[in-house]
Amino acid sequence: MEMKDRGDVRAEVAGEHRSLEQAIARIRTLPADDPGRRVCLKRIAVTLAGHVVAVEQVLHPAVHSHVPEGDRLARQSLTDLVRAEEVMKDLEFTDTESGEFDTLLRRLTTWLRRHSDCEEAFLLPHLSGAAPRPALDELKDDLHTVEADAAALREAVAHGRRPDVIDRVHTALTERYHSASAPDRRPARSPAPDGPEDWPAL
Repeated sequence: MEMKDRGDVRAEVAGEHRSLEQAIARIRTLPADDPGRRVCLKRIAVTLAGHVVAVEQVLHPAVHSHVPEGDRLARQSLTDLVRAEEVMKDLEFTDTESGEFDTLLRRLTTWLRRHSDCEEAFLLPHLSGAAPRPALDELKDDLHTVEADAAALREAVAHGRRPDVIDRVHTALTERYHSASAPDRRPARSPAPDGPEDWPAL
């Protein structure tokens, strides 16, 4: 059987970071009065919610289990991510044509960059060096599954009328993934939905 690269976890997380950065850059290319700005913002909110849940419920429990004194780095990474999430909540209720919208976009970019720098430069290298290969393989698969479930919701909510996307998606995903009581603290997961219509009302 082909062995998986120990860098897979780092690539999985870094790929999610780049996806968020590129989506924000896409909004900036659109005119202020383009309705596509709001659609793009909702897609970003879903991606961000999925990443937050993956970090909270999958990545950081693994850091706690495998990295000595890793909790400090995990707290810093999560603090920056939660701040980005709070900015996204403000963006959801801000007129896309206002100057405040662009200010908040820049603030969102700043917090996401701080978060990604911490994870990619410190947290993930420590985890990749400390955790055994089977644990890294399982971790990578779990991260991918959470974020794939978020992706399944992206189009379902992008054209909806309700603005509070990030809270609703975060809640829906958190209800599906939670830190298990088992020693390895991997997430418990309910059966996968057949499609977005099988999720709680979003």
